[in-house]
Amino acid sequence: MEKKKTTDIKDDEIVDKTVITDIEKIEKPTEREAYILFMSGPLQGKLHCLAKEKTVIGRDDSADIQIKDIRISRQHFQINFKDGIAVLEDLGSTNGTYVNGERIKSHTLTDGDKIQIPGSVVIKFAYGDKGEQMFHEEFYHMANFDAVTGAASRHYFMKRLDEEFSYAKRTKIPLSLLMIDIDFFKKINDNYGHLAGDLALNHTAKQIKKTIRYEDILGRYGGEEFAVILRGIDTQGAFQLAERIRFTIEQNPMKFEDQNISITVSIGVSTMTEEKFNTLKEFIDAADKCLYNAKQSGRNRVCAAENK
Repeated sequence: MEKKKTTDIKDDEIVDKTVITDIEKIEKPTEREAYILFMSGPLQGKLHCLAKEKTVIGRDDSADIQIKDIRISRQHFQINFKDGIAVLEDLGSTNGTYVNGERIKSHTLTDGDKIQIPGSVVIKFAYGDKGEQMFHEEFYHMANFDAVTGAASRHYFMKRLDEEFSYAKRTKIPLSLLMIDIDFFKKINDNYGHLAGDLALNHTAKQIKKTIRYEDILGRYGGEEFAVILRGIDTQGAFQLAERIRFTIEQNPMKFEDQNISITVSIGVSTMTEEKFNTLKEFIDAADKCLYNAKQSGRNRVCAAENK
């Protein structure tokens, strides 16, 4: 009878066994960190941890965070951070500091607050744990959405419009495009300042968003120009929706400090059908032409190819 062979396992040999052991419990960090993320303006993309008790933001070299823009005061505002609480204080700035659209002198910041100062500077405040990958979603939004209005950026919007145009041609489903321009926008900047202009853009975008459907796509197409993609809506339906947008904006003036600023828009409409437009450029040009006609006809009106 053959003797069974045995093998001794040495310490330096690999053993195909699972070693059962305990691991130490990882404690969740309890120290709360405060961050600000510059979403637009000269420092766009800069992420700053408020490690000091006082952080001064302004144009001067002595500021902790310097923003080189003549519309920003030398020491514009500061954030005091102590015992996990962040308080923003305006330092007597010429053009003011705004939090979530309201001008403030002092404001206790909460997670997600948006700070605005002249020069189209938008700053987001947030809390986060040490070592956390902060704002990964915000960086995505910075790349694809406009910080001032929340609408899709032109690059992202054009990508989506190209996709929707191709889909409409394949499926023969109606596709409409609205081109929306704020009337006399320059006067708002000239009379009330550029920050009021930014707030007017934000206000207009909000009025459009609350009027359109969830699946519709709003984009900031230019300086004071917006565009909306409407899948499955024909010319008549698009014209009616555009008229609701125009009326909503006209009936809801923007509150700026102690004033109501009236805003109106002109809108051009084009609708995609298989026979009508061969290229995306033709589709956009048709909406642009209708927008031009609306402005030439007196502004604060809607113009569509079949509803001039």
